[in-house]
Amino acid sequence: MQLELSLTAEPLFNPHGGERSAGSWIQQGTLNLDFSSGLNKASADWRERDHWQLSVTVNHDAGDATYTSAIGALFALQQVAYPAGFYFSELSIERQGGNGWLSVKGGILPINPDFVEVPVVGNYVHSAFNNTLNITVEGLPINPYTALGGVVTAQATPELSLRYGLFDLSSTQPISRWLGLSDGGIGPNTGVAQFLQLDLQPGAMSAQALPACRTAQGVVRWSPRRGICANPLSVENQLPDGLLSLGDFLTSTNGNGIYGSLTVPTGLPLGLSDRLWLGASYAPDRSQVIAPSFVGGGLVMQGALPGRPLDVAILGIGRSSLSNQLTRSAYEGVMELGYRIQLNRNLGLQPTLQWIVNPSGAPRPVPGILAAGVQLQLAL
Repeated sequence: MQLELSLTAEPLFNPHGGERSAGSWIQQGTLNLDFSSGLNKASADWRERDHWQLSVTVNHDAGDATYTSAIGALFALQQVAYPAGFYFSELSIERQGGNGWLSVKGGILPINPDFVEVPVVGNYVHSAFNNTLNITVEGLPINPYTALGGVVTAQATPELSLRYGLFDLSSTQPISRWLGLSDGGIGPNTGVAQFLQLDLQPGAMSAQALPACRTAQGVVRWSPRRGICANPLSVENQLPDGLLSLGDFLTSTNGNGIYGSLTVPTGLPLGLSDRLWLGASYAPDRSQVIAPSFVGGGLVMQGALPGRPLDVAILGIGRSSLSNQLTRSAYEGVMELGYRIQLNRNLGLQPTLQWIVNPSGAPRPVPGILAAGVQLQLAL
């Protein structure tokens, strides 16, 4: 058995702009529980029963989920801004491929992290960056919402995989009702959603431990070209592997869309390590979705300060076009600057500063929003 507990809290306030200045506290607690006889074995030593795993995930959200609309923005400034309540976010059984090429999973599932989610953008606070490239098609079971579904993954090589998923959208609202969530949590829906995604993770871009050197200025990046280090050390890499991900989805009632992302190290001497990312999504039916398109990018850097090798600095810029069904057209943009202070392996504090350009969803123009806050992450 493997048990993981985590808490994410995101107090935020906007001293300038918007409909009014206000503050908000919201938080999400998550429990992940996995059962498998293969958890403590190398996959090369697995027998058939070791391939099978039962997974359970439960989320609890609390706080003010109305903050975004109260200040006149359209997309949540906090990644965990969901209506308060319990969410049964996964109950699945999976046969993992191990050293083989085929994996299958079925049960009560969200679409992410199997589809759309870009690991590097998990470092951001604003919801347009975090999780699913701001795809807003109604009824899609984006975590913590779920649906009955199944996922099949074919691992062509260690670096290349193809994944297909099928989700029953009509089950999303009933699953929410079982947990006592209000009908406003997610709208009614029918039909199914299908996802197809191709992932390429080059071995040369895998997240290896980082060579560094302890100097009088602190821990700094090091390579043999810089000579001999008197105090070499290896620093844990906080950044994800390099990734190229391309996919599309098709729903029987709410249209379809495509998405893609690219995550690469820049190769520049920025901190101990870095990741440059670009991502986009597009749903052609502008009448069915709030944001028909999204495009964004940013830089995530570990060890930007010599004395803080595990800290992570982030910068991100994103633009979401708006549906022609809203009172205002054009777009809503966001720029986020943050710095995660890793206090220890379990606890991190991330001050965040956001600028919301052209806040939308209101019948009259809304001044640009300057928001500041902190994200607290505790994982056990």
